[in-house]
Amino acid sequence: MELELGNKIKRLRLQKGVTQDTLAKALNVSYQTVSKWENGASMPDIQLLPDIAVYFGCTIDDLFDLSEQAQFERIEHMLEMQETLSAEEFRQTEVFLKGRLDGKERKSDALRLLSSLFNHKADELRKTAEFYAKEALELAPAEKENHCNLQRAQEGTVPDWDWANHSRRIAYYQQFVRKNPVYLGGYLWLLDELIADGRLEEASEVLENVRRLDNSCRVPFYQGKITWQSGKHQEAEAIWRQMLEDYSSDWLAFACMADAMAYACRYDEAIRYYRRAQELQPSPKYIDAQMTAAHIYEIQGKYADAVESLKEELEILQNEWNITEGRDVEHIHREIDRLRQAAAQSAGA
Repeated sequence: MELELGNKIKRLRLQKGVTQDTLAKALNVSYQTVSKWENGASMPDIQLLPDIAVYFGCTIDDLFDLSEQAQFERIEHMLEMQETLSAEEFRQTEVFLKGRLDGKERKSDALRLLSSLFNHKADELRKTAEFYAKEALELAPAEKENHCNLQRAQEGTVPDWDWANHSRRIAYYQQFVRKNPVYLGGYLWLLDELIADGRLEEASEVLENVRRLDNSCRVPFYQGKITWQSGKHQEAEAIWRQMLEDYSSDWLAFACMADAMAYACRYDEAIRYYRRAQELQPSPKYIDAQMTAAHIYEIQGKYADAVESLKEELEILQNEWNITEGRDVEHIHREIDRLRQAAAQSAGA
């Protein structure tokens, strides 16, 4: 690796027509250091790589001559593992992916990752906006704009129907299912939005398409959701309990029931069903049971139980997925710290 990187730096330097001394002064290192790089005796410090790339007008990936496949894999890993991206990392990734939009072979992957890249940045910016909105509210608690900024940052509930309804997503997925009539997922996305907006007659029509494509527990689950949303709660529960009998060995049925109970604020039942779903899951198991339990325990003020659930999440990530670092792990550790602080404040109140 040292020799390959050193040879690349030497080629770029010669193409640029500069001496080792000129490059060294630009990077604030000695010319002997540059010589060692080019001879393969040592490698540049990782913190210098962005400066080297900027000096030669290339990307960091270009310095290593990564294959296109390797660069796609690097981007996937970066978005999954890194909580934040530097301005240079974002720029280089955007340039690389947009450069792949002309070709047919990787265009779909490039578009997918561009969307993920900008969502990653949006998540980062929302956290920053949330921080400043909360700070502003400490100083001006009656300023409506501060509350609106917090709502936007946290993607909170909007009271105005015109802003809160999901008609744009509904219209998109109505077109999507017409173009992709045998793809089950499109109907499920559409169903969720229709039910959320109370458009139950349309949801019932879409459910018939789901019934043609799928014979799993999803059909009775959504039938129960439509029934519940119409106000017939006992009838909906009967549908869901029959679902559990008919799909007694299917973890997804119990996960669906858990969701239904959580939305009904029947929290203890929700936790029980989530844990049963996890018991039935094949490995590698998901962390939904622990994640949901942590949320519920916090709502109930049981901070110690919430912390224990998050610790279980870390164990599952390590034992089932071999994940011990990255965004998910860092987030869980921050949540544990936050809950411990909340518990201390609650005890001192």
